[in-house]
Amino acid sequence: VLDRNGYRSLTLDELHDVQARGTAGRERLVALTFDDGYLDNWVYAYPILKRAGWRGTVYVNPEFIDPGETPRPNLEDVWAGRCECGDLQTRGFLNRAELRILHDSGVLEVGSHSMSHTWYPVSPEIVDYHRPGRPTPWLAWNARPDRKFAYLAEDQDGFVPLGHPIHAHGRSLGVRRYFPAPELIAAAVETVAAGGGAAFFERPDWRRILDETVAPLREAGRPETDAEMRDRFEREITDAKTILEDLLGGPVNHYCWPGGAYTDESWDVIETAGHRTICVARKDRERWWSDDPRLVRRIGCYNEFTLTGKRYRTNDATLLLLACETELGRDWKKWPMRLRKLAGVAAAGFRSI
Repeated sequence: VLDRNGYRSLTLDELHDVQARGTAGRERLVALTFDDGYLDNWVYAYPILKRAGWRGTVYVNPEFIDPGETPRPNLEDVWAGRCECGDLQTRGFLNRAELRILHDSGVLEVGSHSMSHTWYPVSPEIVDYHRPGRPTPWLAWNARPDRKFAYLAEDQDGFVPLGHPIHAHGRSLGVRRYFPAPELIAAAVETVAAGGGAAFFERPDWRRILDETVAPLREAGRPETDAEMRDRFEREITDAKTILEDLLGGPVNHYCWPGGAYTDESWDVIETAGHRTICVARKDRERWWSDDPRLVRRIGCYNEFTLTGKRYRTNDATLLLLACETELGRDWKKWPMRLRKLAGVAAAGFRSI
């Protein structure tokens, strides 16, 4: 859709240079970016971009990289008759071999998306407890970072004991981490184990029992110190860049915040990390409107949108085109975009996600 309407892709290095020169104007330019390093970037995005002559960037977290060293089949294998579409594996993350091919191809370069892409507790408040039917992937990631790459393909609920408290939490680079008291966690876990494990949560009063059990220990935890937080941000940002550069054998120049979450302290770390471009969140109005050529202002692909307070999913690529047109200052395109959203919602039977 973008190609047919006169858009052309550019790399993030080219975007930086265009912004530095101030020459973009109202030209139809777009830099395609893909977050998280999912396997489908190799299976689908790379072959399609390569065939179309387009380019993009995939932002990767080192802790999610699959350790495999053999490229898996993708659409190019289907087109060559070596396999069928149904044979393609899509659930998972890019492996080491695939990342090297992507980065060397000039089609889909690799950027950094921080080390962990996780969440951490931020206060003594307990919002829930780990229990059957209440998956909390980030608890498993933090317990077993060595298996993060496999979380889409395996049941990892067992990595975290039943009854483990789930504290109020936030994205790792946007918060000061809170460390709950180990004895609080142990008390909750032991109570559930003594009460029959999974069967404990069949009791109507399970939440009251756990809350009362941990209440005397709720304030026994502590927030991380300034030094601890700075060290963590350094690992998330600087070490991630180093690991990716060692893997790829070349510079990793571009950075994207997971979920667009950052603080003044984590931004201070990114300023010294040596990335050529840095994504900025729209809510950060000062940086969003800055003329700093390093800053990348992103919009979503509009496969999901909100209407009347509900979330909907669509495959209507024209929504992305209209969003791009609106960003270029063609404000009247907001109206056909709203109409297409309504049409998509009606076609879906008004079923939200």
